[in-house]
Amino acid sequence: MTAQVKQIKMLGGEEILCDLVDIQLDEYEQEIMIIRGAYTLVSQEDFESGFRYYTFRPFMMHVYDPEHLLALNSSAIICITNPHEKVIDQYVKHVEAFQSDYSEKESEDILEKLEEDRDERIVKFKPKLH
Repeated sequence: MTAQVKQIKMLGGEEILCDLVDIQLDEYEQEIMIIRGAYTLVSQEDFESGFRYYTFRPFMMHVYDPEHLLALNSSAIICITNPHEKVIDQYVKHVEAFQSDYSEKESEDILEKLEEDRDERIVKFKPKLH
């Protein structure tokens, strides 16, 4: 994955990691950022052991494909930066794992759909090899 990974702080307070694909102007001359693989950083703290860690969650619900493009209005952004190398490595690993899970799930869904569409009145015979 050759990505231009950015860490973005949104007006609502959430932070996202994403692949910045392009920056374009809309019809009102406002910047629109075209992003993909957008994941919200969810921070957790274990006060007893003194550890802080974070997890990745899809930025938009039901957008599971990391290649799905999103248009992000730049006026909703407070800050943008290049994340630390370790964060980029974890992001890339997460996206690759999510992508393989998505591909497997997609193929399972296709098989399930084929099974659902099967007409019960049609009897399947084993092929005869000559």
